[in-house]
Amino acid sequence: MGWGKRPVKNAGNQGEERMDAAEIIRIHQETPTVKSFRLGLATPTFSFLPGQWVDLYIDDPDEGEVIGGFSITSSPLHRDYIDLAIKKIPDGRASVYLHERVQVGDGVTIDGGYGDFYYCEGMSQALVLIAGGIGITPLMSMMRLIDEASLDVDLTLFYSAAAPSEFVFYEELQAIAARHANVRCHFTVTQPGNASWDGRVGRIDRELLGAQAMMPNALYYLCGPRGFAEDMEGLLTQLGVGGSQMRREAW
Repeated sequence: MGWGKRPVKNAGNQGEERMDAAEIIRIHQETPTVKSFRLGLATPTFSFLPGQWVDLYIDDPDEGEVIGGFSITSSPLHRDYIDLAIKKIPDGRASVYLHERVQVGDGVTIDGGYGDFYYCEGMSQALVLIAGGIGITPLMSMMRLIDEASLDVDLTLFYSAAAPSEFVFYEELQAIAARHANVRCHFTVTQPGNASWDGRVGRIDRELLGAQAMMPNALYYLCGPRGFAEDMEGLLTQLGVGGSQMRREAW
């Protein structure tokens, strides 16, 4: 989810719009351009579905209210906090503010969860998650739910990044796959340059998907920069995946 998108009501948050107080309780540099933020929740009433997003409001005394919309990366099993992973985008006011000025202990307000890009237990026994860059964020919430709840779901993740250093949650994803025989992760780098990388090089393509991703009745979640999800949808269509099996998120 990119910054600044406005709420649309959905299955995960029915009724009147509400605001929840939160506090920044942890900040971690995930990659050179991505930081994760843990928001401690003042009350346990906040709820969301894996894959959904929140609007985050910061009261800046100098510039006024700063608003950003960001996907939740933690699983909904945690009631006392949510995690966000945010890429610094030069023309994104909210992301720049969060990277450069927000500190542990700062108070914020959140509103959500929102969006119809989500997974609930029982929706399917087979999932294929396809991420480009920071598009891993809503899919990470699904991965963490399946890991923490030990759900009996056949899960395959395809994750593409420009460089090895830009994989967010790389070690954690590997650890999840190591813990669960039903979880597989495939990583590919499009522009490795001089970086040390002994994995696959190139975009997620028809050959890779066709060799690994074809499962009858699976749900396919596609998330990444503008154009990425559309390209992935086209490849899956060529491979015989029906439109009703695909969910797409882009910004």
